[in-house]
Amino acid sequence: MVNIPVNRSWVSESIRRRNRPCIISRGRFQSQPNPLNLSTLARIAIAYLGLNYGTFAFVSRCGTINEIIKKGLWNTSAEVPMLRISSLIVALSTVVLGSAQQSAQLDFFATVGELEMDYDRDGIQDSFGVSAEPPVFREQVNFRINSSDKVSGAGSQEISFSRESNMESWLTLYRGINFDAALAPVAGEIVLVRLSYYAEDFNNARYWISIYSGDSVFSIVPMTNTATGGWQTRSLAVPIQVRANGERRFFVEIGIRANPGPAQGLLRVDNIQVLSMRTVMRSNALPNGLRIAIVNPQHDPYRDLNDIPVGIVIDSRSRSGLAGHASVLGKHYVSTIIAPYVMFSGTIVAPYARHNRDLYNYDDVNQNHPDWFLIVNGQRVLRDNAYYIMDVGRPEVRERAWQSLRDFLSRAGRPRYVFFDDVDMRIGANAANYGNINLWAQAVVDALNYIGSRMRSELGATIIPNSAWSPAFWLRGMNGGPDAPGVATLPNMGGFLIEHAFTHARVSQNRTTVQNYGTTRDLNNWQVWTLRDQIRLATEYPDKIIILHPTYVPGLADTQQRVRFAVAGCLIVQHENTYVEIEPRGGSGLQYPEGYYPPEMFVPLGRWTEDFRILNGDLISGGLFVRNYENGIVVWNPCHDRDFTFTLPRDLYDWDRNLIRAGTVVQIPRQTGHVFYSAPEITVELSPQNAQVLPGQTVQFTVTYRNRGTAPGTNVRVAVPLPQGMTLVGSNPTARLENGQVVWVVPNVPVGGQGTLQFTVRVE
Repeated sequence: MVNIPVNRSWVSESIRRRNRPCIISRGRFQSQPNPLNLSTLARIAIAYLGLNYGTFAFVSRCGTINEIIKKGLWNTSAEVPMLRISSLIVALSTVVLGSAQQSAQLDFFATVGELEMDYDRDGIQDSFGVSAEPPVFREQVNFRINSSDKVSGAGSQEISFSRESNMESWLTLYRGINFDAALAPVAGEIVLVRLSYYAEDFNNARYWISIYSGDSVFSIVPMTNTATGGWQTRSLAVPIQVRANGERRFFVEIGIRANPGPAQGLLRVDNIQVLSMRTVMRSNALPNGLRIAIVNPQHDPYRDLNDIPVGIVIDSRSRSGLAGHASVLGKHYVSTIIAPYVMFSGTIVAPYARHNRDLYNYDDVNQNHPDWFLIVNGQRVLRDNAYYIMDVGRPEVRERAWQSLRDFLSRAGRPRYVFFDDVDMRIGANAANYGNINLWAQAVVDALNYIGSRMRSELGATIIPNSAWSPAFWLRGMNGGPDAPGVATLPNMGGFLIEHAFTHARVSQNRTTVQNYGTTRDLNNWQVWTLRDQIRLATEYPDKIIILHPTYVPGLADTQQRVRFAVAGCLIVQHENTYVEIEPRGGSGLQYPEGYYPPEMFVPLGRWTEDFRILNGDLISGGLFVRNYENGIVVWNPCHDRDFTFTLPRDLYDWDRNLIRAGTVVQIPRQTGHVFYSAPEITVELSPQNAQVLPGQTVQFTVTYRNRGTAPGTNVRVAVPLPQGMTLVGSNPTARLENGQVVWVVPNVPVGGQGTLQFTVRVE
């Protein structure tokens, strides 16, 4: 069959709109049945590669690990791009998984497509409409289907312009999305919109991409003039809505605004998809077991969170914001924990910042209950120019906090956990009514137990306190020493957030510090803050949620060293209930905004195979912490006064992809973290990638797999999803059909090894 380029003047509008290829037959044009374009394979399978167990098989839009390292994505210098979490959620023609990994295919609703169909040769993908104001701006813009710079398919939609002078101008491309009738979403259902875009050279002009649902507009790329520095992929969870008149409307809009005067810019868009979220992603861990926490997200509930393998969200928004997160994330990740944020010890001055966070109602306390404020040296205690510390030792203050919390949690769907910020057990040491720190600490304990016991008995919820002020406050005594006061609250604690875990951003000093490890003199002294206490709190209560929250100042000479120390510490202490948020604060240079994380967090260690062990020391005095993973070793020196060495047991790569030979003695300086890893790296290719096949015909596919890693792959599972309309008629070696996928398990793929798998399908 020969495809003939068709001009609008050659063929009727009805045929053109159906996007059917036409052939010449006896001098007339005839519309043919839709042939199956095999490039659709690349947009039907949407899978999350959970790389936390078993053989490491990494495939992403960023490329293989080798390619990522070559591109500098493992380098934390400011001039290179970062590995975005969304690169782990990928549209692939084939899915490769290790023996114990899990994935789930999302239901396929609709696709705006690969954006290569342009029968009328006007440079605009045929299904898009165009609007310009003033109309002359339409003639100043160049459109084309770019076949050389694309994400997938035959080409991307390119929009470019360069003009000398004119008035303010607007241009929009828009495309309505028609859902598959059998899978059409209902009003209120959440769908996931995904697209890729590339922008450069925007001068005196801006661009944006939005989704219209019903009468609402959702911004997937806010108006900006920022150059992307390459293709970027964005996702947006959007609720299906209907207009006031009952009409269902759902379309994507791509827009450009040029300001008066000379203006220019270039924008490319590709691979727009709309996906169901009915099928959840089963795994939400990184390729080493780490799971992500998000503390106080800055975006609205429908932004970005779907791209992140997120385990827990601590949300400081109002009830509507919390409900929004629960609605979106609850459909996408069934195991995601949503915990509302409240301020435990303070009442917030600014009305706009209160929402559910203020348990005390500042206006009422200030006017009617001034004696509820904590008084130190005759003055109220103001923190961060934002909130006043309350005297939580007063029964009426505790009762006010409980009543506010009960009302809010009942409205918010009764979450299982509530985050209590600013649990400060030291500020009241010099306060009126409290002669020493122990009396104030007891007041804090009594308040936590009063509120926590009622939360637990009446609402089934427990507290996750911020332990930054004193991690040791909740620790049991060592070597026969006394328990810290907070141990009495443990039945009401659902876990702990350890802010400044392992590294502490001192923004006012423009530096990142690491606490001393601790000595025998400060053992069982809960008023002293040490790394030992953070390690103990992170590991001694494995049945409780632990949120590790390292902070650091970016852009400094030692930033990379501090980040690696923090990540290695998280890898040393993590267990089944551990979550991590590593946060830059202040500084300059490289930032990791929400949805972006240091590439060290993606080191492909697999799952841990043991708890940590301590060489040349013990938990009390410190030493060299070592932990084995399936594909490597983590070596961590938290000591502030000792250096160590470590002998590698086998050939392994270090953080910077340097090959370190077995038997090498590696220097481990004080307060540094090191990761050594070796892992298989399975890549796959499917051919042919494009073909035109008519109903009744067959086509043979070849899957080529290769191991580009540094360790053999065992029991590698290769799965190729079959679109509707294809029937498997043969395979070599014999494959099995599972849930619409052709599946093989390859027992062994040696380092540098490769092989081929073949299967034949018939188009129905």
